[in-house]
Formats: sequence, structure tokens, C-alpha cells
Amino acid sequence: MSIEKKHILIIDDELEIRTVIQEILSEEGYSTEIAESAMEAETKIKNKTPDLVFLDIWMPDVDGISLLKKWSKEHSINFPVIMISGHATIETAIEATKLGAIDFIEKPISMEKLFDALNGAFDLKDSISNEDILSYILRKSKTMSDIFNATLGDSISRKKLFIVGENGTEKYGWARYLHLRTNKDESNFKNIHLNMLSADHKEVDAFKSNILEEINAIKTGTLYINGFSSLNNERQSMVLSIIESMKINDDINRFIAIDSNFDSEGLEFLINEYCLEIPPLRKFLDEIPELLKLCVEYFSKNEGLKTRRFSLASQNMLTKYSWPGNIKQLIDMVHATLTRQDKEIINIEEIDETLTLQGPQGNLLVQSDIMTLSMKEAKKQFERAFLTRQLEIVDGKISELSRRVGMERTNLYRKLQSLDIKYKK
Repeated sequence: MSIEKKHILIIDDELEIRTVIQEILSEEGYSTEIAESAMEAETKIKNKTPDLVFLDIWMPDVDGISLLKKWSKEHSINFPVIMISGHATIETAIEATKLGAIDFIEKPISMEKLFDALNGAFDLKDSISNEDILSYILRKSKTMSDIFNATLGDSISRKKLFIVGENGTEKYGWARYLHLRTNKDESNFKNIHLNMLSADHKEVDAFKSNILEEINAIKTGTLYINGFSSLNNERQSMVLSIIESMKINDDINRFIAIDSNFDSEGLEFLINEYCLEIPPLRKFLDEIPELLKLCVEYFSKNEGLKTRRFSLASQNMLTKYSWPGNIKQLIDMVHATLTRQDKEIINIEEIDETLTLQGPQGNLLVQSDIMTLSMKEAKKQFERAFLTRQLEIVDGKISELSRRVGMERTNLYRKLQSLDIKYKK
């Protein structure tokens, strides 16, 4: 299915109503499906997630409000819902709105009412404020949405989760995505940096006090905790103990980010029990062309960057790349190529150059606007990029790096330290 073509599901037990709506929408170029019952609708949604649902309130067996209530309880409404009814009360309309419906139209349905509701739903969906690129990808791509929803499983209903993933899998973006699935307010998403607290507070009591202060500041929403993997065992246990023992409001989600290479004795069982493991990008390389297109689309719409296209050869090349920095590396790579005032087509040579300037974890080593820097700063960035990449090539062996770049080892150590490059001692 193309990204632009919207898929709409019409759920109504009246054959005439659902057929008329389907014919009108099909003529307008939408992809449509119909269902005459809640059970049939659930099957069709499982097979293909719609971009929009028209849902009749009064149906035999399971009515529309009951179905909407079920979706709301399971946090599975990731599409706008427009309710349809011939004789609904104000109370019913209010209840439907509280459960997540975004509009309400009455029978008999006029084309004007139908398209007003339809356009309003898509305008609302397409104008999400402060939407980050990960949420944009999941919202726009059916394939990626299906992959990640399968990964989520029942995790979305959990109040406590360890979000596990390699560097660059965007654990923060995942936590924010989960938060926005059940919360419209982004202001109650609280991000706690444990590694920063640990650095600022050497004493255990001060560290504990600061965590309590941070947690008490949130009354509802989501508590996202990062830097957990960098703490020692004592402080890891303390953080878990605080979260477990505090009488935290049931309306608060607790998500803790964990690195994939995390190894802490005694915590494996607890983490596995409440684990959401984000797959690395190399697990779905066939989706790279679509991801490239969506990234270009996002940066063009949200940052006003020039739209460019990846050549077929460059797309093929990127589907065979290992992506050590995962989806963050891909996003950064696309952004770096779009900021260049170059030809419309992005070729293999440009991709090679951009990837070379990314470090071992996919982070960009040289700023895309390097030409605006002073000679001193530009030189520093080049030296850091050059030595980081060379250090990766020699697998961190300083003696070999010294011979490779032609620098005496003492001077090389000083240079690495001055550039803040991590190396094996």
C-alpha cells in the first residue's frame, strides 16, 4: 500500500449505510473495507490497521460504544474513530468522546457531513504538535507500524517496563510513543537522567533524595528513566527499590531504559519479566527504502529542508549495510544529506562520504555545517572524525594506530585525550 493512500474501515450493521459510504469513499480514491459486526471489524483491523474508522453505535451483539470501550481499555486505538448513529443521546455522544472518538455524525448521512468529519479527522491526525520522527514513521508506514505493534505485544498496557535495545534504537522515542498512545499531554512525560544525578551526588543518601524529588514532581503520565545501565549494582537496586516501594499513582507509567549489553547479577529475571526489546534496524533491512522516503518527507515538512531522492543503487547499498547505529544512524544520515546543497539525486558516492563521517555507533562525527565553523573548530572536528574512524579500523590498538597515522604514542595519547576519544588503555 502506498503511504499516501488512506485506508478506511466502515462498521455498520445496515447494509445500505455501509455500502453507500464505501462507494462514496472509493470514488474519492480511498482504500475501503466494510464490516457488519464488532467481531468482523476486529478481524479486519487485526489483518490491516485502518487510518480511520466509521463506527455505528447501535449494532446487535456488541454495540459501538462497547467496542470503543474495549479498544480504549486495551489502549489499541491508534486510528481516529468517527461515530455514526440515527438516534443517539447527548450522554452517548459525550461517553463516546471520552472513550476516544473524535467526531459524531447522525443518520441520514449527507455527503457534506461525511466529508467534514473525514477531513477533520485527517487534519487532526496529520497535525500532531511536536511529533518526533519515530512517531511520524510509525504513523505513516503500515509496514513499520505492524512490525513494531507486533514487538509491543501486551507491553502497551504495562505500567512498568524495561525498554531494552542497542545504541541508536531510540529507546527514548519508544517511551514517548507509548506515552502518547494513552496521554494527549506531552508535558507530563518526565525524563530522569540517573547518570547525571549520580555524577552530581556522590553520596548515596543525596542521590536517593534527588531521585525521590524528581519522582514526586510527576502526578500523572509517564516516568522515563535513563542512565540505569551506567549505575553500579548498589544504585541500580536502590532505584528499583524506590520505584517498587513508593505509592506511585496508578496513572503513572514507569519505563526504564536498558542497554542490550547490560549485565547485572540478580536483576535478569526482573528485567525479562517486564521487558520490551526494541529490534535493531538490521532485522528489517527490506524496509530501508520506505524509511528513507519517510525521513525525507518528515524533514521536508518539519524543517523545510530540500526534498531529495535516493538513487536505486544507493537504496540497494543501504539495504545491505549493517547499521551499527540503528535507526538513529539512518535518521542522522538522511538529515546530513538533505542539508547539503547538492543535486536532487543522492548517489552512492555521497552515501559513502556521509557514512564515513559517522562514528562506530552511527553518530555523526563532523557537523553538516562545518563550512560555517572557524578553522580551529573545523580542524578539531576533522581530527576527531579521522582518529575515531582509524581507531575503529585497528580495533582500538594504540600501537597499531600510532604506526598507521604516523604519530609518536605519547603525543597520540595526548591528542586522543584532548579530543575526548575513548580508547583501550
